[in-house]
Amino acid sequence: MTVSAAGSSLGGGGLGALFADGSALISIGGLVAGGFAVEAAKSLMTDEPKGRVWFVLALAAGTMVVVAGFWQRAWRRRRSQVGIIITAADNLATARQREQQAEAFSSQECVLTLKAAVDLPTDQTQRLTLMEALVEETLQAIITAQRLTPDAARINLIPTMRLQIAFWYGACLGHTHSREIAVYSVRQGNGNPAYFHATGLRASRNRKRILTVAPLETVPGGDPSRVALALDLQGRGTSFHDQVLNDCRNRGIGTLLLLSHRNPTLPETKKAFTAVTDQICQVWRDSTLPAGARTSQHAIYLSGPVAVSVALGARLAAADRNRWTALSYNTVTSTYESFPS
Repeated sequence: MTVSAAGSSLGGGGLGALFADGSALISIGGLVAGGFAVEAAKSLMTDEPKGRVWFVLALAAGTMVVVAGFWQRAWRRRRSQVGIIITAADNLATARQREQQAEAFSSQECVLTLKAAVDLPTDQTQRLTLMEALVEETLQAIITAQRLTPDAARINLIPTMRLQIAFWYGACLGHTHSREIAVYSVRQGNGNPAYFHATGLRASRNRKRILTVAPLETVPGGDPSRVALALDLQGRGTSFHDQVLNDCRNRGIGTLLLLSHRNPTLPETKKAFTAVTDQICQVWRDSTLPAGARTSQHAIYLSGPVAVSVALGARLAAADRNRWTALSYNTVTSTYESFPS
């Protein structure tokens, strides 16, 4: 874990920073209050009442400006944020580009940015070992951020990794953190800023329903107690369903629960991403699954944003991640790849 950037996220630099953190108000108010306090004291010592009322009023005004400056400083500290950039790269060029993009964004938004990255080999055992180390680095970064910036409002997590790895990573992080962990997602196209607050790791309740829930489907020849949760968040429709169904047959999965979105992308807002995450978790909890399914092995077929996969891992699988296998579609090999395999 390295410190990528440290600076001021509110008010910029120079004169703007002085006013943003209350320093200018404290200095100006102190000068005014100090100057007129001397004049008021002289007036009392010389028993000269002329102008004394104005001296006292100016002293009070200066004191109020100082108080306002300290309040602004405390308020600003409560709004400060810490960024943690996590990269698990198997496509080095793309991952490094995203990492640099995330670093530039975080340095503008956060008072402190921490960064950790691993290059994933093809060997699955080595991948798992490196990801376990990356999770430990992340948890240590969260502790470090809390110690260095005790007044920070939240910690911004900016992940770059494949979907199946993101789900497992989120499951390892869990959702019971003392500080709010906000998960950021990259904008599609040329959006500005490049990232936005997509969702969080903590459990929440949202009644909005964005996804369409299909009835439970039985996969012929599979074990009914083995359930697959399939998430078509890119509007792929029949092709997504058929690919998932075929993979379920190959893996001996006997029950399929499909949630789908009509459009190729989700609305790029925290409200929409959180609503999707909440709906998926609620549907999984409320579905009437076959006997023994809750204590059996589960699979989750992922698509869409990395941020949603991280949040789902934290919310769905933190308590029993060994029951879950996460999969995403590799367009190069035309197969579903799992993690852990």
